[in-house]
Amino acid sequence: MRYFISLLLSLLFLSGCASSQNSIEKELTNEVTLTIYNQPVEDLVSVQKGSDIFHKFPFIDEREFEVKGKFNPKFYQSINLTYNAKSIEDVNFWRLQKEPQSLDFIYIRPLWIKEYKRVSRDLFKNIAYSLNISAKEQEILRSWVKQGGVLWVEFGLFSTRYDIFNREGEIAAWRIRKNLYRAVGGMRFLHKPVTPYLFQAKKIDLINYMPSTKSFIIDQKASLIKGIKRLKLVIYNFMEIYPLIEGKKLIVDTRGRPLVTLLPYGRGYIVSLLPFEYSDVYYDGELLRWKLLLYLIKG
Repeated sequence: MRYFISLLLSLLFLSGCASSQNSIEKELTNEVTLTIYNQPVEDLVSVQKGSDIFHKFPFIDEREFEVKGKFNPKFYQSINLTYNAKSIEDVNFWRLQKEPQSLDFIYIRPLWIKEYKRVSRDLFKNIAYSLNISAKEQEILRSWVKQGGVLWVEFGLFSTRYDIFNREGEIAAWRIRKNLYRAVGGMRFLHKPVTPYLFQAKKIDLINYMPSTKSFIIDQKASLIKGIKRLKLVIYNFMEIYPLIEGKKLIVDTRGRPLVTLLPYGRGYIVSLLPFEYSDVYYDGELLRWKLLLYLIKG
């Protein structure tokens, strides 16, 4: 009897397997219709973009974030500017030589101290060498400025707290400060001397530090660009140094320190400024750049 029941269960199991196999084979023989949608991803998701007016704006790095601006739409609608700008690392100098009108602004941003190479007492040559720009390309750049281009210099050097150690493996802050000053101190940018501005982040303990801010109150009577009241610099790294090129003082703070300078060079200009913060609505970093652009384009 037990043998009979086992045999019956085996037959039922095999029958079920055969039935399942037949069902699977039947499903496989059915025609499958596959629809392929050839549609860009941007159309399938909501992408929030900043205002088009910031495209190629000298202080904006579009690879990092979007900038919407702090003013109302009427302000941006009133700005009627047409210009082309590129970071110095992205410039095709051979094309620039043939088509000098293809760019209006070339801008230079800060470098990490480890990327900086000092090969002369000319800061212009040191920056070019550090960015792998050849002597011929430097010549093209200088010629382009002389023909009417604008070199927008927000250059500086920054260091983390861990770039320099002493023999015992301890952090040597004094040596970082000395190296930064030596990198730009006593330098000339082309034929003009530079004044270094050194800033340091807020130290928490022996190891850690946090960003700090430096505010500047503007002397509007002594400044050639009016309407700028306050500017802010955010020090994200342990130490940062910014060389300001000697020239016409466009913006001066209440202590008499120049914050934005302009150096005529042939028919063009070299504008020099600290990389002021521009998204904080309580400061005038963005407004400064719009006014500076208008000032330079009008000549």
